[in-house]
Amino acid sequence: MRAEEPCAPGAPSALGAQRTPGPELRLSSQLLPELCTFVVRVLFYLGPVYLAGYLGLSITWLLLGALLWMWWRRNRRGKLGRLAAAFEFLDNEREFISRELRGQHLPAWIHFPDVERVEWANKIISQTWPYLSMIMESKFREKLEPKIREKSIHLRTFTFTKLYFGQKCPRVNGVKAHTNTCNRRRVTVDLQICYIGDCEISVELQKIQAGVNGIQLQGTLRVILEPLLVDKPFVGAVTVFFLQKPHLQINWTGLTNLLDAPGINDVSDSLLEDLIATHLVLPNRVTVPVKKGLDLTNLRFPLPCVSTQY
Repeated sequence: MRAEEPCAPGAPSALGAQRTPGPELRLSSQLLPELCTFVVRVLFYLGPVYLAGYLGLSITWLLLGALLWMWWRRNRRGKLGRLAAAFEFLDNEREFISRELRGQHLPAWIHFPDVERVEWANKIISQTWPYLSMIMESKFREKLEPKIREKSIHLRTFTFTKLYFGQKCPRVNGVKAHTNTCNRRRVTVDLQICYIGDCEISVELQKIQAGVNGIQLQGTLRVILEPLLVDKPFVGAVTVFFLQKPHLQINWTGLTNLLDAPGINDVSDSLLEDLIATHLVLPNRVTVPVKKGLDLTNLRFPLPCVSTQY
């Protein structure tokens, strides 16, 4: 019987050659999905061209549509980039402030001497945010959704398909308290509110999907506790309003994603800011009574305070 010849040291065995795929096979397995993706993208981009030629449309309409699509995509990319930058600043706020002040060699309290930082309040808000989110979700489904359906017969199919308020909670960047010598029964506090949220809220109306994916809101909110009482609940009413129109930016999803189109996104955000201004920006205010039977006329329409000091 003829003995098997030993394999050469550098030569691969027959079994190893059968099990280990060659470089050509691995290369073809990698190129095949990329080739299929490329073909699908080419067909997707050439589809409108074929449709325009089939319908006999002018090349001007095709170029105009391509220009608007590129403009919308660029605007959408810039909006998402600004949101990502805001998230990065929110996560590394201390590093950003230190980097900006490093060249000036000045502490932050010199720039804002009458504004106090309240990191303890932000820690409390961060700890309680998941529970507040569950409370708001139940209020949206049990209170807000039935009220919207009752507004019109066309809104009877309105429903919240997704309610997720995200992990990013609102922050209070600074607090300024005001002392008032002409009215000592009042406490006035200005809160610098910053909300860069990753919330996802989706609604459905007659099989039409719409929603919001990310909100940015920044502004100075004034809170007035007035009048102060000598018995419970110690505060008669709470009045809130923005000193100026807050900055608002929303990322839309679903059908409302059309609001992110160039020229429309600024108009939509401006309309929402005006809607907030009609209810929550000075001279408009919201007054919530705490003590029953309290007359809110003077709180909603206060008279100007005249100081007697000269």
